[in-house]
Amino acid sequence: MLRLLDVHTKAILKDGVQFMRANQNTIRMEWEAILRRLKQRNGQSAATFEVAYRFFSALLLDDKEEDVDAMIAGIRHLWVAEFGQLPQPNLTIYILTLLENAVHQAIQSHRASLRSYHPAVQYLFSKICEEMLCQPGGMSPNLHYFLRLIVEARQLPIKWIARLEQNENGYKVKEIYGAIRKPVKGLVINASSVFLLSEALIDYISENDERLKVIPLPWKQEILLFGTTDKDTAVVTPFLTFAMHLLQITEECFAQRREDEWKDAVILFNDWIMRSQNLHEAIQNITCGYARYLPFERCALFTYSKTDGTSVGLFGYHINNEAIQNVKIKVDDIPAIANKLKKLASPDAVYPFQPIYIEHAERDLPEPYVRQFQLGSLVVAPIYVPSERSLIGAALLDRGPGVHFDVDNHTYTALMKFGQSAGEILSKFMHMTAIKQLVYGSVSLSERELDVLKLLAEGASTQEAADRLHLSEYTVRDYVSDIMKRLGARNRTEAVVKAMRLGLIH
Repeated sequence: MLRLLDVHTKAILKDGVQFMRANQNTIRMEWEAILRRLKQRNGQSAATFEVAYRFFSALLLDDKEEDVDAMIAGIRHLWVAEFGQLPQPNLTIYILTLLENAVHQAIQSHRASLRSYHPAVQYLFSKICEEMLCQPGGMSPNLHYFLRLIVEARQLPIKWIARLEQNENGYKVKEIYGAIRKPVKGLVINASSVFLLSEALIDYISENDERLKVIPLPWKQEILLFGTTDKDTAVVTPFLTFAMHLLQITEECFAQRREDEWKDAVILFNDWIMRSQNLHEAIQNITCGYARYLPFERCALFTYSKTDGTSVGLFGYHINNEAIQNVKIKVDDIPAIANKLKKLASPDAVYPFQPIYIEHAERDLPEPYVRQFQLGSLVVAPIYVPSERSLIGAALLDRGPGVHFDVDNHTYTALMKFGQSAGEILSKFMHMTAIKQLVYGSVSLSERELDVLKLLAEGASTQEAADRLHLSEYTVRDYVSDIMKRLGARNRTEAVVKAMRLGLIH
């Protein structure tokens, strides 16, 4: 089964590459347009994108190599050969998303039958992203183990290694490695300089007037002293310097691997929202998913209409849902958000849409909303459809009432991917005309109103609905009256039918 799955996934990757090769002229035009816009902005990402454009053109478009794994590895190899290292994760995601979205745009410009290539392209770029972000495998780096290996190696002229740390009086020995016959446990050697401490160590460790040379090398907040009998330190020193350099790179790689948990969050979020059977479920799952799989406590989902610049509340998670659904505001009334959204929604915008971080809500947001929802810091995460170049809404996120917080690069990266996934699934339901009306705010029902609707759809009477919901009959009648008004229905039956057509209930 695993082998068959592997064959299948490789076939999907090949489909993505074959589409790109068959439509390379259109794709190149899209990539060149992005490059021009980046250069006009004079951003540092322009140079990085230009190199990525060259690599992708050479390997994915021009090269006739059929082994997709080799092509993906080749991109990483060329990148390291060009720069000596891979770009930072957030920049990697940004560049790859620009390249990928251009390919989706090329698919969108063709006949509908080619749109089945969207998943293949998305999977291809996800594998490229994994390769670009993956780090060398092996055992977790450990300075203690590494130094022991050096002093125990018979082919190296290192007799002992001392780790020094600085204190208010100068320097002291932290630990010593090597075949030292004198006891070192509890040894305390202090000196005002590294040279004097080296001399003290030589006096303590050397035997039979053995002539030792000491090579000091900095390591983070420490200094390492390498005691050697080799007369030619000009050979030993470069080796040690390079060995410590490799250790540092390995440590950074493993540290980065631990920080890549956002990829798991993206996978979990995608699996969660794909369960949605209709627009109402999608809205709820997306709102819940943002808070469930990212380090946020509350989330509110809003639509965004480019036509009139309004934003309407759809759903709230861990926040008063009815209050959120009653929010309808002109985005222009919030300059901190409006100015950035206008740039994102403009025809010349460089994708992907990036989150907006508001450190102090009390400074940048309308005072009534700050007071009503007790806002501290806030993140506005755009929800967009890259294949259609459209911004359709945003998730507003925070870490609880009145909490101020920072957002790291890895969370920003995940938010961009969440926004793309959420936009795609909402777009799927929005393609139905009746549901579009719901998304753009013409119908917005509370959870309790939906509960009443579901019972009416099951044939319950007003009294039966009241009993099952533990409400008074008069309250249920008020709910029914409000539902009929919002749906433009003349009676309960018509209200149920319209609700089912809109995907509110099923």
